[in-house]
Amino acid sequence: MFIILGIVLVAGLVAFFVIRGTTTSGLSKNLEPAYQAYLSCIQERAKTGLNLMGQQAGYIYLNELPFDAGSTYAPTSSQLDFYGASIPYWLYVSGNNFLKENRPTLNSMETDLARYIREGLADCDFSSFNSQGIYVDIGDGNIDVAIGDKQVKLTLTNPVFISFENESALVSNHEVTINSQMGSFYKTAAEVLDSEMNSSFLESYAIDTLRLNAPVTGVDIGCTPKLFDETQIKNNISSALENNVAYLKLRGNYYTLNNAANKYFVVNLPDAVSNNANFIYSRSWPTKIEMYGNNFVEPVGTQEGMGMLGMCFVPYHFVYDISFPVLVQLYSNNELFQFPMVVIVKNNEARAALNVENETSVESPVCTTRNQDVAVSTYDLNLNPVSASLRFSCVSDSCEVGSTQEKAGESTTTIALPQCVNGVLTAYAPGYAPSSEIISTNTQTSADVIMKKIHSVQVDLPSVTKATVVFSSKDYSSVLNYPDSNSVDLVEGEYNVTAYVYKNSTIVFPAINDKKCFEVASTSFAGLLGDSKEQCFDVNIPSQNVDSALVGGGKGYDYFIDSDLTAGKKLSVDIPVFKTPTSLQELQDNYLTWEDSILDLSWK
Repeated sequence: MFIILGIVLVAGLVAFFVIRGTTTSGLSKNLEPAYQAYLSCIQERAKTGLNLMGQQAGYIYLNELPFDAGSTYAPTSSQLDFYGASIPYWLYVSGNNFLKENRPTLNSMETDLARYIREGLADCDFSSFNSQGIYVDIGDGNIDVAIGDKQVKLTLTNPVFISFENESALVSNHEVTINSQMGSFYKTAAEVLDSEMNSSFLESYAIDTLRLNAPVTGVDIGCTPKLFDETQIKNNISSALENNVAYLKLRGNYYTLNNAANKYFVVNLPDAVSNNANFIYSRSWPTKIEMYGNNFVEPVGTQEGMGMLGMCFVPYHFVYDISFPVLVQLYSNNELFQFPMVVIVKNNEARAALNVENETSVESPVCTTRNQDVAVSTYDLNLNPVSASLRFSCVSDSCEVGSTQEKAGESTTTIALPQCVNGVLTAYAPGYAPSSEIISTNTQTSADVIMKKIHSVQVDLPSVTKATVVFSSKDYSSVLNYPDSNSVDLVEGEYNVTAYVYKNSTIVFPAINDKKCFEVASTSFAGLLGDSKEQCFDVNIPSQNVDSALVGGGKGYDYFIDSDLTAGKKLSVDIPVFKTPTSLQELQDNYLTWEDSILDLSWK
């Protein structure tokens, strides 16, 4: 027994001294801290790289990505400026109007992270150990990165030599594991992009927002012409988009719906998500909202012979082209992954699902065949050069084709255009009215486009205190809503000027309850032989209050030359005023008087 106890005691003492001098890594207690500092350096470098990758849509080296500045058709470039930081788009429209996907692969993310770690190893600081006589020498080797749903595993095979006095060690294989949601973030982000490309769900939300917050197609009951403020409408659209996009959620368990109606804002992905998700759009980001339609609409029912309608109404129809970015953010604890996509609505309709691998154009197919070189120059009325963007239309198809640049006293460019008979080349420049030139590109090889500068002109209406005045020319129109505004934008040209003056009214269209009968062809075989029958239907129209009545206005004509518009003169419009109507007959008489009334236009 004493012999056995002696053996156990000796073995315990040997084990104590052996364990005291080594660590789990196999290094001595003197060398272990320096090696752990090396692993910590790798870990911190990897965390920095993951953070950078999450902020930059899965990319680390943005300077190596091709940059596309975008176009006037889709003002978003290939990177979104988010508070001074650049984030590559995963889906955007290129400068030549092709829809492009720019999604990184998981493999490319792993490769970039491995490179980022390798480049940072030389910056690992061991100065505190050197002062203690411990030296670390790091050799070159390979780094393998595996991004998983919950962890990122790093495997390094580079020699690390550590020495202290008479001790030294060489470690060639190293492993570091980092808790990270990067893999989970990437899978969710990829599902969001796939859903957008296949179903255009962001476009669908944008169209719903458009129809709820802007005039599209409809009828307003009333006898007063309706003026649609394009600037205000565009502001309403962008503001509504900003608010509504923020409500979007991904199907998952990171939120609670207050009521069933909020399910409308939930985007259904193949897999439910557990991480938090944000959708963001800001009005300050590159946004295009184009509105097409008549901004000033006259009522139907006030014209002579239409009193039988028993009411007035103002029909309107507008078409919109909208392009704006949406930033998707996925986050959990202190980790973030974000990427932007461009949303495209054209002619009030969502962008169709496109095959971006084949670089399908977001514009008309006419743009894909440009085989005629045309020299284009753009000038103002005094033949001074004007830099302008150019758009070409052939029948109902249209596409952006380039721009002219001012150089050496000229503003010219040579562009390739599709062959077209009587095509329309339109130039756009800030401060100038759009100007078009008809060109048959199958025979013509040059075009000069003259652009007219827009001038703000003060207007005086001496005979009235409130009126709407419409200035309409062949190529340019503008509306003055006086006294809300006392200036109007005009360019040189001949204008038809119309004015309307309204006052509050108590006139009422009486209700109509009647039965109308008509002779219609019989639906039987006898109808083919000319047989007919009487068909009747009820006409029930409720009474309508005419809240405002026409009490003045008329028509005028004049040619405004550029020198008058630039001379600082004030345009005086003297408008005839009529009797305030108290009955439907007097109201219609005023409309008849308006047709024959002449406006007096003069410069002061």
